[in-house]
Amino acid sequence: MEQFCRAWAEEDELASACSVPECGGMLLRCPTKNEMRCIVFDTLFGTNSAPIVLIDPEDDGAIVDANKKALEFYGYSREAFRKLHVWDINTLGRSVLTVMREISSWAGGHYPQRFRHRLADGTIRDVQVYAGPMHLIDRKLLLCIVQDITEVIEAEQFNRLLLESVSVGVCGIDNAGAFTFVNPEAVKAFGLLHDSEVIKLGVHRFLGVNGEHSEAHRILLAATTGSTAQGFECTMRRADGTPFPVRLVASPIRVGDGVQGAVLSFTDLTKEREREDQVADLINSIPGVVFQAMMTPSGRFRATYFNAAATGFLGASKDADLTSLAVLSPFLPRAGWIGLLRSLKKSGRWLQPWEREFQIRTREGKKWLLGRAKTRLQPSGEVAFTGVLLDITDRKRLEERLEEAALTDSLTGLRNRRDFEQVLQISAERHSALGRPYCLMVLDIDHFKQLNDRFGHDVGDDILRKVADILQLQARKTDCVARWGGEEFTVLLPDTSLDFASTLAGDIRRLVADARPITDGLAVSIGVGEIAAGEDASAFFRRVDAALYRAKANGRNRVERA
Repeated sequence: MEQFCRAWAEEDELASACSVPECGGMLLRCPTKNEMRCIVFDTLFGTNSAPIVLIDPEDDGAIVDANKKALEFYGYSREAFRKLHVWDINTLGRSVLTVMREISSWAGGHYPQRFRHRLADGTIRDVQVYAGPMHLIDRKLLLCIVQDITEVIEAEQFNRLLLESVSVGVCGIDNAGAFTFVNPEAVKAFGLLHDSEVIKLGVHRFLGVNGEHSEAHRILLAATTGSTAQGFECTMRRADGTPFPVRLVASPIRVGDGVQGAVLSFTDLTKEREREDQVADLINSIPGVVFQAMMTPSGRFRATYFNAAATGFLGASKDADLTSLAVLSPFLPRAGWIGLLRSLKKSGRWLQPWEREFQIRTREGKKWLLGRAKTRLQPSGEVAFTGVLLDITDRKRLEERLEEAALTDSLTGLRNRRDFEQVLQISAERHSALGRPYCLMVLDIDHFKQLNDRFGHDVGDDILRKVADILQLQARKTDCVARWGGEEFTVLLPDTSLDFASTLAGDIRRLVADARPITDGLAVSIGVGEIAAGEDASAFFRRVDAALYRAKANGRNRVERA
């Protein structure tokens, strides 16, 4: 935000010097500076993954500008979008101007507001807008970050209908014990008339003082640490202080690797002792493919139920019996089944919730699943599992791409310096522990700066890629080739003698010279060395790097041993 404001402040100085009469010294109205404003907006927010819209609340809510994501979301060209007003896209019409002006009066910060926005094709989407005031040039504008929450709203409506249809109390709390939602049965149980009366209160109001061994303490543990409080009996209090006995379950709300509160379900033991299990099952079954399974006291495990969506979800034929071991077996290799069953049995023995990520094989290819289930001991001594399977393939692929991007040089496709340093350290540790030899090669493109200045950066990039390709082709599968930085490259050769490494370095030098990607030819200087007994990775690298500089000093286009 500060960067954005500084950029506009710099433009303000340019605008003040503008001599165009129509402008009046205001950049937002200046035809000669409009393109520069677009460039600044694109530079700061063009690559942002969220739609961003700039609005002038004092100019009848005129849309000043928008980033590329906003144009894609609303379906307008930039020119067309900047001719609109906020009431053209907001279903509130002109009444939204009152809201925009109120937000504009707040002192800093972005505040979320929910609206319904109309796209260019007439589609209505539910959005959450994080809007905040910004002083740009001579007026106060609103920077609005738009989030499409249509699916979230639909899910909330579905969940609310679900929660309103059950006959037990259900409520959510955050990590501090404040209520986030309550269903009508909970409102009724607390002796109040409307959920708003409950929301403003904390769970401590109905569970008593938060001592170390109190009911409230156990509930907050579930909300903050992710532990589950299952089916324990305690006394709750209505708003007027009247106590009533309940059987309560607290299930943590997990978001990624963190816990963001808990869902509480409770049943008045005098009337509905067994209905708590029904609500817990519903909560644990949404969303995803529902399954049920049983584990015998001896540890034998069998699937007993999959819902109708399971066959399509798993890529099985419609008439397939997924409870059959013969049908389920092909989805996982033997080692995969061993690990999966072991985790299920562990949860069953300790009557703990089960959660595991695993990969299956389907006719469409491999798919990552997240399995979650609740365990319950049956009168027969068997343990029942009721749970859900979620498809997390896209998330896992994204994690793999992010991990690969963090370790790869984007220009050459080689490993980057960070990854190479880790490999170098591992090689040094192997050498220290096992005495395994390895060599290191550090090479630098001769006169690269002059080539870049003479032929341009595009040619310079081509030269870097050409050298990287030669290194990749000459390296073995066990070697590690990396771009160290700028025009400098490194090659680590495990289980290699210095003679072999020196010969390979000479071959690389000749291949680079023969490639001639430019008319004047190309050359590299190379330092090469073998790790010495007792030498650490940093000292070894410095020694080889010094050999590279000797090659430079001795005329370049040569190989020097460290």
